[in-house]
Amino acid sequence: MKLSCCLSRCRLLLESRFLPAFMTACMLLMCSHSLWAQQASGQKNILLTLEKDKGFSFETSQLKGSIQPEGSYHGVNHFALKKTGRDVIDPRYSALNLFKLMAQNQYMGEPRKMERTVRVMPDALEITWLPTEQHKAKIVARYEVSGPASVDVTVTVHCEGTYPAYEIFMPSYFDNTLRPHLYLKQARSPQKPHDLVVPMMNEVYRGTLLVFPRDIHAARVVIDGRWDRNEFKAAVIPVTPVRHYAHCLAFLADAEKTFAVVVMAHPKDCYGISARYFANKPEDRLTSYSAVDFCMFGENMLPGKTRTTRLRLALTPLDESMSQPLKLYQEFLSSFDDK
Repeated sequence: MKLSCCLSRCRLLLESRFLPAFMTACMLLMCSHSLWAQQASGQKNILLTLEKDKGFSFETSQLKGSIQPEGSYHGVNHFALKKTGRDVIDPRYSALNLFKLMAQNQYMGEPRKMERTVRVMPDALEITWLPTEQHKAKIVARYEVSGPASVDVTVTVHCEGTYPAYEIFMPSYFDNTLRPHLYLKQARSPQKPHDLVVPMMNEVYRGTLLVFPRDIHAARVVIDGRWDRNEFKAAVIPVTPVRHYAHCLAFLADAEKTFAVVVMAHPKDCYGISARYFANKPEDRLTSYSAVDFCMFGENMLPGKTRTTRLRLALTPLDESMSQPLKLYQEFLSSFDDK
């Protein structure tokens, strides 16, 4: 009964559109109860506990982490395998974050800066952004622990406007020692299904954001003017489309290649993946962190259209051939029934 009352109080506080974020956090901290979430894999329940400045922490048989619904860097802000204890998330940022809302030659704001409501449920955290004058669509992001070493975010857009090549740009920021890996198509050798590539710094594209598109049509989307708009102090970033991705995932591995953090989506929902190129010298790096970004949708949206996608963040040990990320991706794709 006490847990039920506490949960009801949390929902009322979090669903109030007019309660400032800092008041929400303060009042939630008054609730000392924990919320139980059922693990999708059928294992024992996962304890979600509200912690000051961290959001909701969780623990499974393999990892510890936390999900933050408030602030600019909402999303997964702690993510570590129990075996190593190493947190792969850059402590300044988060993973599975909703950053920019864009369309053809258009910038429509950032969920990071937009008013939101947060709903706490027994098995998930749900963030809702209502339509604005700048962005006429409702967005709902639902975060939940999906397995012993993974977290999913399901993003649903309810559109009320007309947007060509609509996009939600979703970055994940990691420890700067981790090296990005992508599976890229082989244009000249059809018998070879893909290349596993680590994008390294090169003078040809120094200072630009590399984007690995799904296909030639997707490559045109990223340079349609959306990244050139600077309204409302939006970041203007030079982008460079390069080789096409073969599989819609990216993983970042430690230097010894003992473990990796993997981000994945369905290829029908993601028109491109961007990555910060790696460099051994700090002065050659584009940023002080490692990161991959998923360019979601990239398709035309009309009033009344609803679109849903799902991304997964996972941690895995690596064997000598680094086979686990692709296996995890194939398992992820098998969970989609209607694609």
